[in-house]
Amino acid sequence: MTWEAPPSTRPSQDAKKNEHGLNGRQIRLLIIEPGTYGDKVICELETVDLDQDPDFEALSYCWGDKLSLETVLVNGHNHPVTTNLYGALQRLRYNDKPRRIWVDAICINQKDDNEKAHQVNLMKYIFTTAISTTLFIGDYEDDDTPLENVMEDIRPSSHAGVEAAFSLIRELGDKHLWYLDRCDEALVPPNSLTVWYRNTYAIHSLISQPWWSRMWTVQEAVLPAYATVQYGAVTAPWEIFNQATKNMRRHFDRQCCHMKSKVVASEPPFVTFYNKVRAIQLRRSRPASLTTLFNGFCDRTASDPRDMVYGVLGLAEEEAKMAGIEADYTIGTLEVYVQATRKLIQLHGDLSPITRYHHGTPMAGLPSWVPDYSLVGDWEYFSIPLMRSQRSWPPLDRKMILPPCDNPLQLKISGIVLDDIVAVGAIATPSSRGEMSKVIDKWVDMLRKLGYWSNPYPVGEGTYEDIAWMLVCRGMIWLSGNQNQYRVAMMDSAEDRLLVEEGWSQMKQSRPKHADLQLLYWQRLFITRKGYIGLASPDIDLGDTVHVVVGAKTPIILRRAPKDLGSPKDEPDTFLSVSNAFVAGIMHGGLLPDEGESDKLDTFTLV
Repeated sequence: MTWEAPPSTRPSQDAKKNEHGLNGRQIRLLIIEPGTYGDKVICELETVDLDQDPDFEALSYCWGDKLSLETVLVNGHNHPVTTNLYGALQRLRYNDKPRRIWVDAICINQKDDNEKAHQVNLMKYIFTTAISTTLFIGDYEDDDTPLENVMEDIRPSSHAGVEAAFSLIRELGDKHLWYLDRCDEALVPPNSLTVWYRNTYAIHSLISQPWWSRMWTVQEAVLPAYATVQYGAVTAPWEIFNQATKNMRRHFDRQCCHMKSKVVASEPPFVTFYNKVRAIQLRRSRPASLTTLFNGFCDRTASDPRDMVYGVLGLAEEEAKMAGIEADYTIGTLEVYVQATRKLIQLHGDLSPITRYHHGTPMAGLPSWVPDYSLVGDWEYFSIPLMRSQRSWPPLDRKMILPPCDNPLQLKISGIVLDDIVAVGAIATPSSRGEMSKVIDKWVDMLRKLGYWSNPYPVGEGTYEDIAWMLVCRGMIWLSGNQNQYRVAMMDSAEDRLLVEEGWSQMKQSRPKHADLQLLYWQRLFITRKGYIGLASPDIDLGDTVHVVVGAKTPIILRRAPKDLGSPKDEPDTFLSVSNAFVAGIMHGGLLPDEGESDKLDTFTLV
């Protein structure tokens, strides 16, 4: 959302329009003078107070390349704007009357960090007060290709391609997915979506636009009561997009035509379309915590990494206020991430904020217990399914914690050491059902070769072979047609085991009916010295230790901190946080001492 004009751009006289600051709930509005497409864009700025209920619209768009600039006239002075914004203003302008709209790049003094913070903290009120919001996805290259001819060789950037995409989205909301006008069912081979992929390729041009990958556009799409999606001059109410995904959801849950297994296996563009639209709609229909928002939109990016936190504060404003988290562009990214994580831990009294769904190398100097929100998560394949499943688990000996804050870069926790890791297996990555089957076979082979397979499991009754089904479903039973989608699997339930094993022999073509294999993506099997088996992120290694700690919903895996981190002599138990874990047989709790026996807990310092 924020940027500085490039050094090569001479500052214009537009600074005069912003020389007076904004106070209280004041904002600026852009009055776009009428004109036709291609004419010079002429605008005026006015200051209004949200307390006076002004009539205006809001614009959500992607800033785009900061070095690709056009010029508009604002208050009689030339003002540089990005090409993306210039295109949006051209499309939004009325022919016969002015249009009053809030546009962040022009209505906020981008050179004033204090004003930026002030306006960001008003973002919720701006988008909820606006009478409507235009979600400007992008613009196309105008051409004269007739719509009826584009399906043979569609140009994603063409006007006709965009029209085709919007038309198909309307059909998705109206019809059975396998009987659409643009999909000849007779041409679709069994277990194949080749024809369907070609016919839906028009959607790729829509869903691959940068608007869908920016963090700021999340709340700009969630907050408005009424939103219109616009691509070039083509428009549709957001509700059309919502209806399309609701229909797709019904097919997913009911397993109509084995849709989910087919769709996920073939990965056509409309799978991404479903995930992106559904994520926004879920937040439009129900609120979420900041931790859920940070992780649930970890596929998004921001040019300023601080905006990975600030960009969703308007969606959980009360929680942010209670935690004391607000936009502040005078502090650095590392401090923003550390403060946000610690404040949420202190507010809620648990360790859910340190749960990570991101992969990659974190920024230098960031403590291991603080998520790097600037890392782009593997959202479609991992983050969302895992987040939803973990919400279904009951707390694992969860108790309120209020960790001391002697050192802001350290986190003191307490708990017990369960065991250390002595073997790790292959990593399950997003792949076909056949490839997933091979990874699971490798896990089974490892258990066999190490002599575990037929032996009794350390907890409960049964052998490792008996308990292996828990790994396949990661402890969750997927319930088709159930609104909650998952429920906790009972370790000793023969019924649950049969649910997961049903159809297992057909996994290479599909998936077990009651096991969602996406829960295994970016996971690897581990075995501990005492014989526990579990799943954790690919970052785990031999010698890491499994801990059950106060305030955590799942076990966590820690690693002894290296000496170069300067562990104090009086704090030898200094660790790096590596991963959350699923450990078969202990997920129902009961391992931590009772209340009043805190002396039996060990203390660990995370750095």
